[in-house]
Formats: sequence, structure tokens, C-alpha cells
Amino acid sequence: MHNKAVIVQARTGSTRLPNKILLKICDKEILLHLLDRVLAAKKVGPIIVATTDRPGDDIIVDLVKSYHPRVSFFRGSEEDVLDRYYQAARQLIGTEPDDWDIIRITSDCPLIDPLVIDRHITAFDQKQVDYLSSRIYKRTWPHGMELEIFTFRALETAWHQAREKYEREHVTPYIYTSHATPFKISEFTAEQDWSNLRFTIDYQEDYLFIKAIYEKLYPVNPLFGLVDILKLLERETHLLQINSNRINPEIRQ
Repeated sequence: MHNKAVIVQARTGSTRLPNKILLKICDKEILLHLLDRVLAAKKVGPIIVATTDRPGDDIIVDLVKSYHPRVSFFRGSEEDVLDRYYQAARQLIGTEPDDWDIIRITSDCPLIDPLVIDRHITAFDQKQVDYLSSRIYKRTWPHGMELEIFTFRALETAWHQAREKYEREHVTPYIYTSHATPFKISEFTAEQDWSNLRFTIDYQEDYLFIKAIYEKLYPVNPLFGLVDILKLLERETHLLQINSNRINPEIRQ
């Protein structure tokens, strides 16, 4: 099995909810909650927070640089996120590129479940593919519980070959779109359709929703998982109304 590195893309320049990953829930920044959850996954190795070289993102570096021995940071282009990912991966893997797989997680998903991360990794290893995603053609996991896994070689090929602006801004489209036929790709769907649930933070309502979940579950178990969240929402259905006016985006083909 290959080594597994997680790259978390993070920046403060969100237009819809500025500095959202620095907002606090239960006295801790959202980004640090996310890192705690990724660190708890049993099949994950080193973690890189890939931020931009903008001065405004100095605060992200200050927050994570001494947070945990397995967490490091990389700074790169704000616009060319594919280059930022590739250079971050190169910084980590050194001279053994064929021995590494990369897990892509975004920093605005502080409900991600360590068990769900491990399940994706297991599926990726069993299927022996170049790329695996929670969503390629359809969404079944809650938005914000999703991730992507790909070989370093697939990332490297995309870095060399991707030309479209969209392919550079979003890291993986070159790998999973139809013109990239050399890649073996797979989708890992959930056992139920939870696609109506919104566990990511793009708007103030999302923050208030996730804050409410944390305040209910975090004091009992800081690493509460998807099952705990679903049980809470079944008991307290009114929580779903907090961000019900925000709709999950369609899958891009």
C-alpha cells in the first residue's frame, strides 16, 4: 500500500463568508477542528495545509505551523490551485513519487468523519485506481463529508497537461473528465442518499448550523461522527432549518 498524505487547501479570501475557516466553534478555529478530525483517521499520514502566498494568509501559517508534528504548511499560487497542490506534494514526497497517494480535503468542512476518510482510503486501495471520489456523477454523501484520493502520478500528469482555467483552479477536473482516458477512476457512494444535507461552510447560515451541531455533540465526544450527527438531526429536526435556504451545488461534468 502507498503512503497517504492529506493536502488541505485553505485561504482567508472567501468572498461569501470572509475568514470563515478562522471562525471559532467551541473556542477553537474551524480549521483546527478539521485538522483534529483528519489526524484521527487511522489510515492517514502527514498533512499539509496548502495556503496562498498572499500576506492575508500569514495568519493561517501562524495558526498551523506548530499545531501538530504531522501537520506542515505550503504556500503557493492563489489562482493556480493545481500548481499549489502539486508543489505541496513535491515538498513532501521528495524522491519517492510512486509510493504516495494524495487525499484532497477542503478546509471549510469541519464535520468530516475520520471513519469516512478511512473508508474512502480502503476503497481506493481495494479498487487499485488512479482516482477515487465521493462524487463524480452523483452526490450521495452530505456536502462537506466528501473527499478525493488520487495517485501522485495522476496529480503530476494533470499538472503537466491541464490547460483550461477551470482545470487549474479546481485541482482534479483534468483527472476525472472524459478526455483523461488513461486514468482509472471510481466513485465511492454512501449506503444511503444523504445528498440533501449540507455540512460545509459557505454562508453565515452554514456556520450557525455547524456551530449548533458542535455545541450539542462536541462536549460529549470531540470526534463525533456521521452517525452521531444523523441521530442528532433525527431527534432535533429543527436544526435542519438553520441553513435550509442554501442549496448544494450540482455535480459539474
